[in-house]
Amino acid sequence: MKSIIFIETTKSGSSREAIKAAARLGFLTVLLTERESFMVQRKEFPDVSQMIHTKKITEDFIRTKLRQLQQQGKIINAIVSFVDPFVSLAVQLMNELCESGISVEALKLMEDKTVLRTALRENATTPYFEVYQPTDDLKHFINRSYHFPLIIKSAVSKGSKDVHLVENEFNMKTVMKKILTLYPNQNILLEEYLDGPQYLVELLVHNGKLTVVAVFKQDITKKIKFIITGYDLQLTLEEDLYDELYNAVESIINDLGVTNAACHIEIRYVNGNWKLVEINPRISGGAMNRMIEEAFGTNLVEETIKLYLGYEPDLKRKFEKPIYTHYLTSNSYGHLLKVTGKNKAAKQPGVREVYIKPRKGATIMPPLSMGHRYGYVIASGDSSDEAKRNAVNAASNIKFYLDPI
Repeated sequence: MKSIIFIETTKSGSSREAIKAAARLGFLTVLLTERESFMVQRKEFPDVSQMIHTKKITEDFIRTKLRQLQQQGKIINAIVSFVDPFVSLAVQLMNELCESGISVEALKLMEDKTVLRTALRENATTPYFEVYQPTDDLKHFINRSYHFPLIIKSAVSKGSKDVHLVENEFNMKTVMKKILTLYPNQNILLEEYLDGPQYLVELLVHNGKLTVVAVFKQDITKKIKFIITGYDLQLTLEEDLYDELYNAVESIINDLGVTNAACHIEIRYVNGNWKLVEINPRISGGAMNRMIEEAFGTNLVEETIKLYLGYEPDLKRKFEKPIYTHYLTSNSYGHLLKVTGKNKAAKQPGVREVYIKPRKGATIMPPLSMGHRYGYVIASGDSSDEAKRNAVNAASNIKFYLDPI
């Protein structure tokens, strides 16, 4: 039985769509998960052939399960993860077992933001940064001369979690103590605040050939934290701007030694220069795979799986459509009583998909991370502006009713 092993998933989004893609390709899908709720909701995962639950996913646990699966007669063709922090571990095991040749060392660098910044220290896209190590004297580190504002983040922050904008020395001290309380043994990254439009670039590298799959301009909302609430597909960028972007991205990929991998970069255009915000060793989560599919007819997670299996990915665009995705957040705290307007939103012009994440009874709050986005609307239009209007207008029909906390 040809099988693909998945290490963790989310209920929806890119990681779940990867499992569905593997099932469509004819593979037995085995999911290793820490989420007990998935076992309770087992019937909602028809695309998962076998689900294995454990309280803590470790390398030893995975290796043990791989041996057991092989003893059951399963032929393991790939081991993959589209969920932090398991991406490079899955690739490492796959390279060992399947001789896949994916760029695991580069993916490992991407999983630690302080290590990544150090590896790219000489790259022109790297902004000013400093790394605080747990053995450093905190008072001495804080008392250095800094130009505020600054961004402070933990080494393994994801989805805007544990990322803080600090305006002064007092704010900096408070934030660093907070991060050290949560992660006493991890490095902390301090970097200059980059002021300029931010873009997300989805990439795939096959045998050293870089393909820019899609570029999105991100709309960022500042509430308690900076949260990305909109993705505007860039069908066309000015030629010079795109060339500069491609060259910047290519320099990053080359400096990291990526020859076979899929990843995404967040990058800002600051005073005529491209500056790297961060890079992650996987497709972006949430609606990203659906956005690319609606825009170009390309299922990126499926093509990534093909890359892992040793095949050449097909990234040729079947068509090109303007796409905009608007994410839903809340300004209030409470337990969800009901959601109205989803069906009405779905019937609005240009709407391709409406997704609501939380169930009745879920705790709703203003966003502190990307995980506190509670749904999205994907819409198309005859232009980027029209696609955005369609998405935002449709989303305005959706209402969350809360029992206040």
